[in-house]
Amino acid sequence: MRKVMMVIPIMTLFADIAILLDIPILREIIVFIFLSFVPGFAILRLFKLKEISFLDIILFSVALSIAFVMFMGLLVNELYLVLGLSQPLSTVPLTAAISAFTLTVFFIEYRRDLSETLKLKTSFEGKLKNVLPLSIILFLLPLLSAIGALYLNVSLILFSDAIIAALCVMSVVSRRLVPENLFPFLIFSISIALICQALLTSKYIVGSDANFEYYVFRLTQINGHWGFLNVSLERALTLNYDSMLSITLLPAVYSALMHAQGEIVFKILYPFIFSLIPLTLYRICEKQFGKLIGLLSALFLIFTSVAFFAPEPLSLNRQIVGELFLLLSVFLLISKTIPVTKRRLLLIIFGAALAVSHYSIAYIYLAIVAIVFIISRVKPKFDDTLNTVTVLLLFGMTFLWYTQGPSSPLISLTNTIKGAVAELTTGMLPTSAGALATSSGMYTVPQVFTVTTWINLLVTGITYLFLIIGALLIIFRPKGTGISAQFKVMSTIAAVILVVALIVPNIASILNFTRFYAIALLFLSPCFVLGGQVLLATIGKAWTKIKRARKRQSASKSKHIDRALLLIAIILGAYFLSQVGFVNRVTNGTNKFYSTDFDIMITSNESQVKIGLYLNYIPEQDVFSASWLQSHKVETVEVFADYISEGHALVCYGLIPYKLLPPLTNTTIPPQGSFIYLGSLNIVNGVITTSPTGSFNTSEISFLLDQNNLVYSNGNSEIWYVAPAP
Repeated sequence: MRKVMMVIPIMTLFADIAILLDIPILREIIVFIFLSFVPGFAILRLFKLKEISFLDIILFSVALSIAFVMFMGLLVNELYLVLGLSQPLSTVPLTAAISAFTLTVFFIEYRRDLSETLKLKTSFEGKLKNVLPLSIILFLLPLLSAIGALYLNVSLILFSDAIIAALCVMSVVSRRLVPENLFPFLIFSISIALICQALLTSKYIVGSDANFEYYVFRLTQINGHWGFLNVSLERALTLNYDSMLSITLLPAVYSALMHAQGEIVFKILYPFIFSLIPLTLYRICEKQFGKLIGLLSALFLIFTSVAFFAPEPLSLNRQIVGELFLLLSVFLLISKTIPVTKRRLLLIIFGAALAVSHYSIAYIYLAIVAIVFIISRVKPKFDDTLNTVTVLLLFGMTFLWYTQGPSSPLISLTNTIKGAVAELTTGMLPTSAGALATSSGMYTVPQVFTVTTWINLLVTGITYLFLIIGALLIIFRPKGTGISAQFKVMSTIAAVILVVALIVPNIASILNFTRFYAIALLFLSPCFVLGGQVLLATIGKAWTKIKRARKRQSASKSKHIDRALLLIAIILGAYFLSQVGFVNRVTNGTNKFYSTDFDIMITSNESQVKIGLYLNYIPEQDVFSASWLQSHKVETVEVFADYISEGHALVCYGLIPYKLLPPLTNTTIPPQGSFIYLGSLNIVNGVITTSPTGSFNTSEISFLLDQNNLVYSNGNSEIWYVAPAP
């Protein structure tokens, strides 16, 4: 396929021309496509993989491109600093290095004549008229969600949510309406649509952790190079963030070559990567359970708010990158179509990329690798991918990277293990309200029951029941399910840790239960479908015995399985409508969901509603005031602010180190020369937060403001200067 190979030099040329001419929009689009696909595709061609599917080529090419950009950025960063150049992360050095590498790989491949080594396995055997109607719908679905979010049109958002739920059911009802070869496009379209509903509510950074990630990125971008932060001004968590190339070098390279603002890079790059995670899960499940179960498993992950489309998972950009490398590594472990030597090499590349992307997931990955390797030594036929050299390289690269820097992630791991052991010794009862809330927040029974409450509890309860039954099935009776031995071990590990976190609330607070639950669903999502099949089959058999229709039992078995999958799809669609807030909105429920109730939250005058909103959303006036402060204050001066402002606007746009942001309380006595920052929540709603749940009235610090000077105000946000005493 010599024509396919020509994509490499052509796209490289187009990207270089777009960068040289600096044509707005065109440069951003071409460079993004080039960086996200071409280097990885060139590297993938070196592996000479045969009989590989088109979807696998996309997934591997994007993952290899992301890994390449991080490592090439690191190489350019270190090499140019050694040569005495202070800003290696600029357009010219990066363009020259990336283009030279890509073209070099192309010429090597061309000389080796690899035209017969790649045989694409596409699945578009059907007629165009069968796929065109659904393709148009899937293309328009993200646009519909994006317009609804940008213009606060709730009707459009609810309409797109209804379409998503309907597509979930239709995928089981008819292969003519939803052809199997469009399953990947269906997953990708729904993923992008749901991401747009949350992230496009603001042109600024959305979420909590994303603010600190954006902070370390902006420091890297402003400095023109990546390096370790000042230990005296930063807390350990921020120092750990700085060691993650997935949120420092990766967006810095994209921003420099695309010539795009940081917010645009964050709202395009990470959502794109996130949308590939359900696709990778689909491929893992398809290999073991078939296309339809693979589709429903991927949709279950997408439809779970704490795992996919809520502000929290969307703000964990480093975890998003790590999850992609984790799932692709799992895919390599269960795949037997790729030669074992090439699987090992890809595992090493993805393991190295995972190590510099997200340390918590890297530890989980190493634990999985260690357990699978140990079992394979006891049972030689269990796995042939992991050998001693591969395992040692994975562990060696990870721990070598984590020993670098003033506050290495290894210290955090040690502290976490010590904390877990200490909490286990305190017994089964939580020692703090925070620990209890962390583990029980997902399944707490509400005090007031309404129609909405009953609907949500019923749907969620059935979903959890399916999930539990499926997990028990693959652990104790895996035969007949089609699950591979390796994936069974991984799912069992995830299920056991999840159960421990549920039973011991103190452990849940250390693991950050909702985030671990999201990671666990990468392995447990198929359990929802498998558990539903078992439960519905059992009910069907019992009903058959009651009806005494044993003569037709064997004839109706296949139909029953189809009906079971249809019921699972209907329950899954209902589960999505519950999770996304559709049920809550149409029944006028009291709970507030970020995407479907954003218009209510943004116009509400209730303090608690605003606090919930501003934990994920930064008002534009706060961005302006934080940016003004960043350009006018002395670098080492303290800024007193409330809990929300210091963790959002002041870090993200004020670029103020954490240790220069002491908390503002009703007993604060700020030193002379410092600043007092009041955001929209403090001025408009008259509330100052001390924690996610604690607050007091702004009027309680009026005496403090009367003694100092107002130096900035935009109506919704104020900055006060603590002047020296006369």
